[in-house]
Amino acid sequence: MQSKLKFVGLVVIVLFLFKTASAQQKVIDSIQQLLNKEKSDTQRINLILQLANIHRFSNTDTSNMLAASALLQSKKINFKKGEGFALHTLGIIQEFQGNYDSALHLYQQALQIFEKAKLKKGNASALLSIGGYYYYQSDFIKGADYMLQSLRIYEAIKDKEGQGAALNNLGSLYMDKKDYPNALQYFKKALAIKQLLNQGRNLASTMNNIGNVFYDTKKMDSALFWYQQSLANAQQFENKRGIASASSNIGNIYFDKEQYTAAVTQYEVALQIDRDRNDQEGIAVNLINIAHASVKLKQFDKSIPLLKEGLAMVREIDYKFHEQNALKYLAEAYAGKGDNTNAYNYLLQYINVHDSVYTQESNQRVAEMQTLYETEKKDKEILVLNKEKEVQRKTNIFLIVLATLILLLGLILWNRYRFKQKTNRLLAEKNSELQKLNATKDKLFAIVAHDLKNPLSAFRSITQNLSDNKLQISKEEIDFFIGRLNQSANQLYDLLQNLLNWAISQIGKLPFVPEKISLADLANDNTRLFENNLLQKKQQVTVNIPETLFVWADKSMIKTVVRNLLSNAVKFTPEGGQIELCAGEENGEAVFTIADSGIGIEPADLNKLFKVEEDVTNVGQSSEKGTGLGLILCKELIEKNKGRIRAESTAGQGSRFIFALPLADN
Repeated sequence: MQSKLKFVGLVVIVLFLFKTASAQQKVIDSIQQLLNKEKSDTQRINLILQLANIHRFSNTDTSNMLAASALLQSKKINFKKGEGFALHTLGIIQEFQGNYDSALHLYQQALQIFEKAKLKKGNASALLSIGGYYYYQSDFIKGADYMLQSLRIYEAIKDKEGQGAALNNLGSLYMDKKDYPNALQYFKKALAIKQLLNQGRNLASTMNNIGNVFYDTKKMDSALFWYQQSLANAQQFENKRGIASASSNIGNIYFDKEQYTAAVTQYEVALQIDRDRNDQEGIAVNLINIAHASVKLKQFDKSIPLLKEGLAMVREIDYKFHEQNALKYLAEAYAGKGDNTNAYNYLLQYINVHDSVYTQESNQRVAEMQTLYETEKKDKEILVLNKEKEVQRKTNIFLIVLATLILLLGLILWNRYRFKQKTNRLLAEKNSELQKLNATKDKLFAIVAHDLKNPLSAFRSITQNLSDNKLQISKEEIDFFIGRLNQSANQLYDLLQNLLNWAISQIGKLPFVPEKISLADLANDNTRLFENNLLQKKQQVTVNIPETLFVWADKSMIKTVVRNLLSNAVKFTPEGGQIELCAGEENGEAVFTIADSGIGIEPADLNKLFKVEEDVTNVGQSSEKGTGLGLILCKELIEKNKGRIRAESTAGQGSRFIFALPLADN
């Protein structure tokens, strides 16, 4: 069966849609007059893009030239809106011409510009076009995702025009999934919006798609009505692509009614327009359709070169659906000529292409077509063999049928086994994700129950003492209480800072700005932050880092890592202890080490560090224990900077925390 031409992905948002039903040339002349008078650079670019979007329906070369000019001028004046819409229009033209990969690249460039410039309407239009690309590649899940993202943005900004285009494309996607009630619902909503906004130029595509729904559901009279409505609208607005699409689909109606000559006439109208527009897909599809009708008319010599030309084109644009049709019709044409060798070769090619899209169905068809070939071969042998061979022939047929049934049964069992395996893997993945979520939840509760409790209890105790004994407290006691309050406040601040950074990291919103960083400066800055703590505990810190050692990383993140590791070293090192910060270059990386002479960590506890699912509140012998959130945050920040972190320790002999980062020169 011939392919129906559909407006999917190609029904994108035009920058400036026109509210009148004037003829195309009148609109072009009007815009040209405005362009000649306009002095503002940005407004001139907008007008050029309007012209480009009008011409893309009738003259893609002119449209391409105008859009390229708008892109160049936008870049010169740093006009991001114009640059984004120019790239988007160039992508639409590439899609019209069947260059889908080039179109996707241009859409993605436009999307990046729209997102950075926070242009929601442009963002939605690019998402809709990307969804159309994935639809054409038969990736319906990705296609639907991008289209729904686009529709949500259009609804949020109350853009009715955009909603109409998105609804139209979603309808096409549902139609390909054979969900015809939903498809028709989306198409009619899109048509109502376009009629409400008087979008005469864009009605043809939606009318065409409504006709496709009725065609697929075998309601031929309704399908013909909507195709004719689409054709009339496209002719009114000189929409050549719309004329080609409607003509081709009307040809399909005639084909199904076995009026093959009338079908060829319609296909040839569409083919001529597509050649004028250099629409590679349209040319290929109509070549294949004309050839198919010619096969039905037994014009095999006419059909074969047309099919080969169409086949070469669809292979070039990698359109598997049309490729398999061309191969199938070539097999029919050669079979009609009695050339069974070529017929069989093309039949095998058809099956291989079909197999790449529909694996299970393809395996079944391989067996069926092999059976068909063997049966035809036996039929020819019967003409020359005597009656004694009849029993043997029937036996062979029986064995072939039996083998086919066994193969089908094996395929069914294999597919059930594969489905079960896939389901089990999915369940295992979900269970793993659930365990991680539970560990994260437990970690948060542990922080609230452990680290928040101590400083807040200290606050409460001190303020209670001050309140109860405010008249009897001496200056020395006040100084003592103030020191305790300051210590508790610092502990609470550090905890909340780590908790905030970790939470931001979990949701992927932590800004990442790598730059060239001096590790020596970073170590000295962090050491100064702990001067009071070091003096209070009479600890000595040694910094041994070359001034010439630089890394490429986010300064804020690495500063947080060093601060956390140094805080732990001060916390778990007794009075009078030693702390050393050193760094050097090893194997093309910068390796930073913080070593202390503290209490150390047991080997069993060492493996629990850096893991969110582990409980480390009992690790170590110090009275200043923690939940381990700081180390978890350190690991995430180091890995985000393409580094590694590890710990080495022996109980009673201190600990060494070591991380490696890329050198700035690398």
